[in-house]
Amino acid sequence: MPVFSLYSICFKSFGKGLLWLCCFAIILTNASAQALDGEARNAVPNYKEQALQSAAAGDAEAATEALEKYLSATGDLTLLNDHLFASIKEDAAYTHLKAHYLPKLSLLGVLYILAGLFGVFVSIMLFFRRTKKSVTYRLMGAFVLFHSLFILHLSLYVTNLQYSLPHALLLSTTFSFLYGPLLYFYFKRVILNYTFRWSDLLHLVPSVGLFLYIVPFYLLPEISKVEILFSRTDYLMPGAVWIIFGKILSLTIYGFLIYRLYEKNRSASKEHSSQALWQRNIVAIYSSYVVAYIAYALVLVKWVPVSELIHPQIVVMIVLVLYISYVTYNQPEVFAGKTSLPDPGNLFKYKKSRLTDSLSEELKEELLRLLEQEEVYKDNSLSLQKLAELLETSRHSASQVINQHFQMNFYELINSYRVRAAMQLLESEANQQRNIIDIAYEVGFNNKVSFNKSFKRIAATTPSQFIASLSQS
Repeated sequence: MPVFSLYSICFKSFGKGLLWLCCFAIILTNASAQALDGEARNAVPNYKEQALQSAAAGDAEAATEALEKYLSATGDLTLLNDHLFASIKEDAAYTHLKAHYLPKLSLLGVLYILAGLFGVFVSIMLFFRRTKKSVTYRLMGAFVLFHSLFILHLSLYVTNLQYSLPHALLLSTTFSFLYGPLLYFYFKRVILNYTFRWSDLLHLVPSVGLFLYIVPFYLLPEISKVEILFSRTDYLMPGAVWIIFGKILSLTIYGFLIYRLYEKNRSASKEHSSQALWQRNIVAIYSSYVVAYIAYALVLVKWVPVSELIHPQIVVMIVLVLYISYVTYNQPEVFAGKTSLPDPGNLFKYKKSRLTDSLSEELKEELLRLLEQEEVYKDNSLSLQKLAELLETSRHSASQVINQHFQMNFYELINSYRVRAAMQLLESEANQQRNIIDIAYEVGFNNKVSFNKSFKRIAATTPSQFIASLSQS
């Protein structure tokens, strides 16, 4: 069953409960809004009047104090302008107040906004890509989307726009527990061709529970959110510390599970597939994110008074978004485990090579002849060195020709020919009753494990499933 069908089932299951909770929260929040002290409400205009009168009298300190009380009570930033406070506009306290509350444009803020929007665009491309492996694209798309929304949310604080958009308060907190599960199931789907089960819905329980807990905060009236934002001291809701450490625990547990899948796949792969390069890079970026988030968390809970530590997390997120965007543009099939990702190191690996273009083309043609006519891939002892000797060139030049003309390494190229030859043999009715291992040996594989793994990676199915599909057609 596709993962997003399970997601829809989950939301249907909790739909009624969420509806009742929302209704209850609306009643409570409306009641609390109506219960605001009437005297405090009437005092709001007095703050404005006090600020204007103090400014006219040249008392910058009193004007700034009254102005800040007015902003905290109303969130009305239109009052904060130099025209009304011309007499104190050069005062340090007033200047500081403007810098703290008014929207500001900075290189960092622009970078965050652009990276977030770009990530949303890439996630949409991945989410709506129609292929047989659409689930893997959607899992990666959702993973990128949630990171991009977090970047956009944090950009509000970098640009001071959170005061103009109070309803965005805690908006990105809802999906705090989704990063790990999405990437974990992506790896399971790609490496193990995993089929989702009902029990997998349990991984959504922390996220659903967090959503139920945050709903009342989302439903607070605007004035209540303004009070929280303008308090300066408490952006965190009650219980936020437990949510933060819960997210750290979630990221760590899923990080361990992801790394274990990656290591198991890498150890079992005898072809040294460069598909592992893509997986390795994602694991490395995810691990960096976990470390950066821990630093960010220490700042949030005020254990470390270094506000600059909030930025490494966003830098890692931006690197993640840009890297996935690059792969989406160049080789989107990598997400489904179909295609190998060229190693960026190869861009410099052959920089000093003396292999000319004409000689490289000649070696390519000779290599094709050896593979397609001589069928040298059927030699199970074939190595890069042996192939280089057949080509009458160096091992280095042979590797360069394979990398540059076929965008594969030696093992991937040879095994792709072996798998195609095996598929042709299996398609023959005379061979369909043969033992699969005999076919594997005939095309050049040394063992069944290596054959099955290569077959599944290239054909996107197992040999047994391939034979079954032939009998149905």
